[in-house]
Amino acid sequence: MKKTLIALSVLAAMSGAAQAQSNVTIYGVVDMAFQAESNGAGRKYAIDSGEQNGSRLGFKGSEDLGGGLKAIFDLEMGVFVDSGASQYASKPFGRQSWVGLTGDFGTVKAGRQYTPQFYFYDAVDPFDLGFTSGHAGASTSTGGVFAFLAPNTAWRVDNSVSYQTPGGLNGFSAMGLYAAGEAAGDNSKNRSVGFNAQYAAGPFYVGGAYYKQNDAVAAGNGLKSAFVGATYDFGAAKGAFGYAKETSDDSKIDTKGFTFGVTVPVTPADSILATVARVNNNAVATANTSTQLAVGFTHSLSKRTNLYGSLSRTSNDANVNGGGLAAGNGLKDYLANFGICHTF
Repeated sequence: MKKTLIALSVLAAMSGAAQAQSNVTIYGVVDMAFQAESNGAGRKYAIDSGEQNGSRLGFKGSEDLGGGLKAIFDLEMGVFVDSGASQYASKPFGRQSWVGLTGDFGTVKAGRQYTPQFYFYDAVDPFDLGFTSGHAGASTSTGGVFAFLAPNTAWRVDNSVSYQTPGGLNGFSAMGLYAAGEAAGDNSKNRSVGFNAQYAAGPFYVGGAYYKQNDAVAAGNGLKSAFVGATYDFGAAKGAFGYAKETSDDSKIDTKGFTFGVTVPVTPADSILATVARVNNNAVATANTSTQLAVGFTHSLSKRTNLYGSLSRTSNDANVNGGGLAAGNGLKDYLANFGICHTF
């Protein structure tokens, strides 16, 4: 009997130690806003989900494998809070689903994950890729200024393997990604490759990214995207600049654009945001410029809850429709929203 009790005690202690070395976190975002939009053909009033940050539910965790090595994972689903529907009907964990290893060598991840350009976008856009007109969608027209400048470039990709450099490299970081097309008999079909490089020191940040997607536009018609940008925090305000270029193999997509932005912290709880962006569609010979102006605010109610709002205006020359926002070429798109975002 004593031997049995001792054995059970040892097993319980071993189980407790194993559990202490691993953890799982349930997290999420619940974001709702009132939205009014006019795209040149009509007006839409809506209660929409995910205007500032995409509403989501996720499960992430890590396990300490010893020697500084950890196993990590993230499973994240998108949710339309206004209806309760899944953001990705055919992909329950369509926002992220990956597993990997991290240690002194850096981080390796495999699965569905963010592309290298996403991290660059997020560092440069004052609106953090949200609550301004970016690209046309069934339930929302958000996506931030880079969705306006580069609407065809992927933010996430399936069947991918990525490597990120470790921290502590004197402010330098980089990421490379390869996504297999998984087409039988053709290793290049639907394949994606990309990388980014970033440097941050004190108030200064500069970065760039490149991405190539085979067959992104149509079979045999790929897409190349390149981005550079920088930010500088002056204390009273943080300035931002970004440049984007997209070209397809058949040259029917050929755009160049830039943005200037600013974040002004008015109080510890309040910030004013603004961007101006312009993109030229060089696939059209004349009247080929689209311009977007946006201004917004955030007000923190707590560390996890904030109010936000924005106004944006996108105007198009006669032969273009920047971001696909307006009802047609030469028209204007206006977007206003006011919402609340809670994280947990």
